[in-house]
Amino acid sequence: MYPLFESVCVTGGAVQHGRYHEARFAASYRELFGKKPGFSLWEGLSLQGANPAQTYKLRIRYNQDGTLWELVEYRSRLPETLRLVRDDTVDYALKYSDRRALDRLAARAGGAGDVLIVRQGLVTDSTYCNILFWDGREVATPRSPLLRGTCRAHLLAENRIGEANIPAEGLHRYRAFQLVNALNDFDPGRWLPIENIRP
Repeated sequence: MYPLFESVCVTGGAVQHGRYHEARFAASYRELFGKKPGFSLWEGLSLQGANPAQTYKLRIRYNQDGTLWELVEYRSRLPETLRLVRDDTVDYALKYSDRRALDRLAARAGGAGDVLIVRQGLVTDSTYCNILFWDGREVATPRSPLLRGTCRAHLLAENRIGEANIPAEGLHRYRAFQLVNALNDFDPGRWLPIENIRP
């Protein structure tokens, strides 16, 4: 059994933002197993045969003893509409293979492409992505996401976005949003109108 996993973008024949995945792997391993990992996230990985012109999703599952990985072609299918769903108890601080709690929330999308989860009155994440908001001048992401994603991490480290507490009732202050994750980096041409987030 592999309780945790990483989803990694491979494009141009190379792993993207590998140090952020390795850092999250090491931190998650310590938290779950109480010690430093005795192996690298990339142990045994071979990208031979990967087409440099193709984007792949590299899924690396891991447990206390090692990793299991698979590489599949990837085509982005990000949702364009979100439904606000409130749940004050949902917890996904580690990237668990067991996503049943998130799947139950996704089932409440009610015709939208996915849900935007509100916890303790504050916006967090969709079920597969962190979210960015644009107010016409600056880009902000929730200060307390469900999962601290690797795309979010590198955007913060590069000072391309900032963090903010974003109440669900305050979404009207923003003009647009976009979803980001390891397979879908920030794209200034991919903003969606804030009205696509439904109450």
